[in-house]
Amino acid sequence: MQQLTALDVMFSSLDTETTNGMLGALIRFEPPTDGRPHADAAFVRARIGERLPYLPPLHRRVVKVPLGLEHDYLGRADRIDLLKHVRTVRLPFPGMQAQLADEVSRIMSSSLDPDLPPWDYTVIEGLEDGSVAHLLRIHHLVIDGGSMPVLWDALSDKPTQPLVLDPGSEHHEPRWGRPEMLVRELAGLANKPSQLSMLVLHYLQWQLDEVKKHGLLAPVAMPLRLLLPGPFAAPAKRLLNERLRAAGIAPIEPFLPVLDPPSTPFNGRVGSERIFAFDDLALADFREAGKALGGTINDVVLGVSAGALRRYLRSRGIPADKPLIVSVPVTIRGKDETLQWANFVSMIFTELPTHLDDPVARVRAAKASVRAAKGSFDAMPTTLLREASQFIPAAMFNTAMRLMVKLPDKVSKGPNNVVISNVKGPVEPIVLDGVKIKGYWPASFLSVGGGINITLQSYTDRVCFGFMGNPQQVGDIAPLVDFMRESLAETMEAAAKVREREAARGTGVPAASRGSKPPRRLAAVPRPATGT
Repeated sequence: MQQLTALDVMFSSLDTETTNGMLGALIRFEPPTDGRPHADAAFVRARIGERLPYLPPLHRRVVKVPLGLEHDYLGRADRIDLLKHVRTVRLPFPGMQAQLADEVSRIMSSSLDPDLPPWDYTVIEGLEDGSVAHLLRIHHLVIDGGSMPVLWDALSDKPTQPLVLDPGSEHHEPRWGRPEMLVRELAGLANKPSQLSMLVLHYLQWQLDEVKKHGLLAPVAMPLRLLLPGPFAAPAKRLLNERLRAAGIAPIEPFLPVLDPPSTPFNGRVGSERIFAFDDLALADFREAGKALGGTINDVVLGVSAGALRRYLRSRGIPADKPLIVSVPVTIRGKDETLQWANFVSMIFTELPTHLDDPVARVRAAKASVRAAKGSFDAMPTTLLREASQFIPAAMFNTAMRLMVKLPDKVSKGPNNVVISNVKGPVEPIVLDGVKIKGYWPASFLSVGGGINITLQSYTDRVCFGFMGNPQQVGDIAPLVDFMRESLAETMEAAAKVREREAARGTGVPAASRGSKPPRRLAAVPRPATGT
């Protein structure tokens, strides 16, 4: 059996009376052309049943250790009852996009069945164009967001990657039940001293390698990056950063940029209800704006999201004079990592320029802040941090999370204001039951203290946004859809003006955009009348 890592346990601990660690994925299909129903629940059950041996996230369940002193395990369920996992709902007439969003909100507000492997699948019928939508919910403890496209590919009619049989498919739950798990737990505890010795050895080896490559400053900077939050890092930055740059080492940026993020209505104790909105925008628009401004698609995503959140705050009479603190998931999966279905994700925390009115300044500020935070994060030995996290008792995560959901609002808010996650998706359309999927929208979870999550995934030539919120904190989240479109439109227009000015000065376009097609000038991004 695969033992949970500390990261898995952290996501598991999100299951409280008001929060959970579920990942949601909404897909919509093109309308059928032959008149017969496509991709219905019967098809989904048949396809999952056929591919189940190749999809460990769908047949795993948590096997607990008796004393709670070691991390639990993921075992293979002896039987998967697909009638319990896959169900059908029908939207009331006329089946508009807003009604679909309401249904996703309702489903995401409920918890997964604790007696089943942690996933379920809903086929949603009754859409106005005659198509269907699917909503997959699966717990983050068995899969990370970066592996969700791999899961959809494995369920498609023609997977682009070969299906690999789960190497643990023959190893079911422990034959001797709790006594066997007690032996595993005690053996794990007895092995801790040798694991600690290996961790110390690996750390010393990393220090020696860093000293050989960069000198004595490299290992000195590592604990300062991790342990000094916000203003406490300022003296170390003033003293060391220029010397670190000269030695070819990433400057120190504190893991937590501030001790107390700005106060907003959507930071505090999260209620159990969820509200969801979704939309999609042209990937080419983000790419063109990034080229014009010398940034990446992700830089533009963050800048545009900052513009949308600035509009949201100002529309509610909330001051937007300080940058919000954004949490951005980053992968820590190594190049040689062979374990596919597990969590290899961490977070960087940085400033989101919601305080800036100029869209160009927002993109460039987002680029600078994320690059600095990511550079400092990458300079840390993430594999060693993952190894060290195994010594954190699971009870510590669970106790801390249950305490936080009961604390007053001002105390229970987290180290960030908002989560913005960007996942790279497929460049070619996925086909299920002979019908193309026309979009994939993440419906992510809310953690303690955060009432807004913006997760997006590229899909062919679109960027699909999923906005998740707690209605008691954010009210109606649907306006964020229009704010995102308006923010992209003004960013496109401003980026085109930047390129024109540079061309007029004879400098051409930024190096990152040379050789590209001229940008499109957009006064506004049109919103489709129906659907997406």
